[in-house]
Amino acid sequence: MLRIGYICDIDLVSNRAATDDPSINPQIESDRASLVEAGCKVIRVETARPPRAACGVVLQSILDFAEQGDEIVVNRLNQIGSSSGAVLGLLQNLRARGIGLRLLDPGLNRTGLVDDSFIQTLEMICSLDGRLGNRPMASQGTGRRNRVTTDDIRSLQARGMGAGQIAETLNVSRMTIWRKLKEA
Repeated sequence: MLRIGYICDIDLVSNRAATDDPSINPQIESDRASLVEAGCKVIRVETARPPRAACGVVLQSILDFAEQGDEIVVNRLNQIGSSSGAVLGLLQNLRARGIGLRLLDPGLNRTGLVDDSFIQTLEMICSLDGRLGNRPMASQGTGRRNRVTTDDIRSLQARGMGAGQIAETLNVSRMTIWRKLKEA
């Protein structure tokens, strides 16, 4: 079993100093020390995360390299994804491949294989966050959102639908419905 340490703090990556030298950052050094203490023989540091990517290049290389029985060790859960949906996807990937995850965060300290209860808890959080569910999000994919016209709204109103039903049908918020009606 190989323990692979991973460091990426979203705030550190997006607000980097002009030096761009991760070795002089005290937070990264503190994270590195705790990963060494946790028994990591390999520690990789993410120095740049592409915008809107599920995970950075370094994390992806770790995932490609890791085998069943290996363990990825991180200090905080937000280091492995920029959204609850991204974290959930990564956890499901780890579980399917038999790769363990160790969180060193004192509030979420957990070791070993990703289990169903942990994933179910995160799914619940995601559903509350609006990132999961049976209806697709309005801004899925690339490009602009679908434009909703007042005529679309009025035709659904004529069928007896309320603002909530219209919003769900057109995949927009109720506020968008009210705003469009107010503009007309």
